[in-house]
Amino acid sequence: MKNFIPPLIFIFALLIVFTQVSFAQKTPDKYKVEFQTFLAKVDAAQLELQNGKAEAFKSIWSHTDDVTLSGGFGGTIEKGWDNVGKRLEWVGKQFSNGTNTIERLVANANGNLGYVVQLEHLRFKVPGQETDTTRDYRVTMIFRREPAGWRIVHRHADSQMTKQAPK
Repeated sequence: MKNFIPPLIFIFALLIVFTQVSFAQKTPDKYKVEFQTFLAKVDAAQLELQNGKAEAFKSIWSHTDDVTLSGGFGGTIEKGWDNVGKRLEWVGKQFSNGTNTIERLVANANGNLGYVVQLEHLRFKVPGQETDTTRDYRVTMIFRREPAGWRIVHRHADSQMTKQAPK
């Protein structure tokens, strides 16, 4: 009977290892799920912004001095939460009755940093105007996990969508 105990312990240990590996492969990565959930929140907040409501979009930004925004309306880069927050308020006032389509090309997070590269296709009305306006943007956003969760720390959007051949 003594001769069977070491092999039984070895077999039992192997079963535990295989069970752990199998369980780990079937369990979704908590952080990836958390990041994907945050990105859905970003998409919903952007739609609210494109309907003239800036609060939800502002709430998912980091409110620190190192945030930056280079928005689709042009101009210089806004730096620091005070400037970015004011710019987002202004941006919200440029939109009403908006819809969008987001083509997420890449989304990744590792540790406390994440990013997306995407194309955004917007249709909206400028407040006070009857006709629809459309805009297409290429966008890069950088995110940081803070004590309160994921937050936007940088957004760059521009409308340079025409592809030119390399020279």
